[in-house]
Amino acid sequence: MLAKKFALAFGIAVVFPAMLHYGVATFTPEPRWQDYTVSPLIDHDSTEYQKKEAERRAAEHVFERHLFAVAVPLGLLAIIVGAFLPTQAIGTGLMFGGIFSVCDGYFNYWAELSAQLKFLSLLAAFVVLIVVGYRRIEKKEI
Repeated sequence: MLAKKFALAFGIAVVFPAMLHYGVATFTPEPRWQDYTVSPLIDHDSTEYQKKEAERRAAEHVFERHLFAVAVPLGLLAIIVGAFLPTQAIGTGLMFGGIFSVCDGYFNYWAELSAQLKFLSLLAAFVVLIVVGYRRIEKKEI
């Protein structure tokens, strides 16, 4: 029975962030390198190459911003919901999936965030983890 609970938790933890990532990609397509390539005969300093590279970076920036805006809040929500679910395997899976989703949002958009937004969003994530840990998990053990 423990193996089944672990498998369920692991499955949710893997599927949840992937679902969010590709859900965002459904509405804001993730740029593909092949859509922005130019002939290998064209010099990398050419105007055409520079234009395609700028277009790719702009599309990537939009996708990353949308992923951050979806993955971080929904990841934090999944952590909170997971902590309060009575079914341990599902709750654990949601908590890990939420953590992985927050990481996905941060890893893809980290370079674009200002220091203030990095601090405030990490503070929010930290507070959620501490409150959930103290209010829900620690009280069960007492």
